[in-house]
Amino acid sequence: MDAVEIKQKTYRADLWRGGFEGVLSAGAQTFALFIAIRIYDASEWTKSIIAAAPFMGMFASLLLVHYVSGSGLRKSVAGAVPSLITGVCLLAAAWAHSVELFALLVVTGYVCRSALLPFLTSIYGDNYPATERGKYFSRSLVLTVGMAALAGYAGSSLLEIDLGYWPWILTALGLCGLGKAWAIFAMPSRAIEDNQHAHPLGNLKYIVHDRSFGYVLFTWFIMGFANLWTLPLRVDYIASPEYGIAGSPLLVALLITVIPETMRMLFIPFWAQLFDRMNFVVLRMVLNLFFAAGVGLFFISSSPVIIGLGSALIGITFAGGSIAWSLWVTKYAPPGKTAAYMSVHVCLTGVRGTLGPMAGYWVAGLIGPMQTGLVSSALMVVATIMLIPEIKHGQRNGDA
Repeated sequence: MDAVEIKQKTYRADLWRGGFEGVLSAGAQTFALFIAIRIYDASEWTKSIIAAAPFMGMFASLLLVHYVSGSGLRKSVAGAVPSLITGVCLLAAAWAHSVELFALLVVTGYVCRSALLPFLTSIYGDNYPATERGKYFSRSLVLTVGMAALAGYAGSSLLEIDLGYWPWILTALGLCGLGKAWAIFAMPSRAIEDNQHAHPLGNLKYIVHDRSFGYVLFTWFIMGFANLWTLPLRVDYIASPEYGIAGSPLLVALLITVIPETMRMLFIPFWAQLFDRMNFVVLRMVLNLFFAAGVGLFFISSSPVIIGLGSALIGITFAGGSIAWSLWVTKYAPPGKTAAYMSVHVCLTGVRGTLGPMAGYWVAGLIGPMQTGLVSSALMVVATIMLIPEIKHGQRNGDA
C-alpha cells in the first residue's frame, strides 16, 4: 500500500476503534464505579482500586513496550491482544457474584485497556502525516465521546428502571472490548522498534536525556495529579448520600458522562485545528487554565446547575486535552522513538492516576470535597506558570 492507502485504512479502522472505545470509556468513568458503590457497597479501598485501574494500566504500558520491543510483532497485534483480554474480563465481571471477583475482573480489564496506548500512538505517528495527525485523530475521538455520551445516557436510563440490569451493561462493555481488539488488529502497522534496555524502566532515561521533554512531563505531572485525584471524587460527590446530593443514576450519568462528553464532542474539531497549528506549550497552558476553572466550579457548590456548568467546562477542556495527551509526543520524539517516548508519558500518567484517587479520598476526608477542588485548581495554575520558560520549545516536530 502507498502512503494514502495506509492513511485511509488506518482512519477507517480507527473510526471503529473510536466507537467501541466510547462505550468502554463510559464504563470506566461511570458504570464500574457506580456498580461498586450501589450494588456491592464497596469499601473506600476497593473503590480507589477500581478508579485507579486505567492508570495502573498506563504504568504497565512501560513494561509492555519494553518486553514487546524487538519481538517482531506488528504494533497492531501488540495493541489488539490487551483489548481482547479487556473484553473477556468485562464479560466475566458481568456475572461475578462477589465484590472481590467483580473488582479483580474490572481492574484487570481496564488495566489492559490502557496498557496498549503507546502502540496506538506509534501507529498514528507512522501512518498519519505530521500536519494532519490532529485532524484525523480528532474524527475518531468525536465518535468516541459521542458514543460515551450515548452509552452513558442509555446505561443510566436502564439502571433507572431497574438496578438489576447492571450485568447487561457489563456484557455490552465486554463485547465492545472485543470489537476494539478487532479494529486495532485491522490497522496497517510496522513491527515494533527494538528499543530494549537492560531493564524494563530503561525508557525513563529520556526524561533526563531530553530535558525539554522531561520538564514538560514534570509540569504535566503536577497538573494531571491535581485533575486525576478528583475523578472518582466527582462520582462519589454526586452519588454518595455523605455529601448531601445522593443523585439518581440518571443525574450521576448526566453530570459525569453525558454533559462533559457532549461538550467534548462539539469542541474536538476546534482544538484539533489548534493542535496542528499552534505552539504546543501555549496550547497546554490554555488547557490547564480551563481545567482549573472547570474543577473549581464543579466542587464549589452542591447545586446541580453549578456542578453542570463545571462539568461542561471540563468537557470542553477534555476535548483539547485528549488530543494533546494522545499526540504530543509525536512533536517531541526523534524518528523511531514514538512508542518509547509515549510509554514514558503514559507510565507517568499511570503513576499519578493510580495514586491520585487514593490521595483524593484521603484529602477529601480531611478538608472536604469543596476545598479539595479548590486545591486542585490552584495546583493547575502553578503548573501553568511553570510552563512559561518552555514556550520557546513548543514548536518541536520530532517524528514528522
